[in-house]
Amino acid sequence: MNQKLEPDPDFTEEERAEFERLEKEHPYKEIPEEVIRVPVQNKPAADTKHDLLYLLIFIIIMAVFLVIIFITQN
Repeated sequence: MNQKLEPDPDFTEEERAEFERLEKEHPYKEIPEEVIRVPVQNKPAADTKHDLLYLLIFIIIMAVFLVIIFITQN
């Protein structure tokens, strides 16, 4: 991984030299991931028996709005 890369044309020589200086002063270090433990909560699943009904009501309301929009356009 110590290969010389082609200089980036977007940076001047001074900017590149400053970057290399900073890179030598503060080399990249891989930090291990921190594992955060969360206590398990035994709670019942959310009630989903009315989801289809809510979806149908939403679709009907959106259809009514679309019909109103198309009627008022003419």
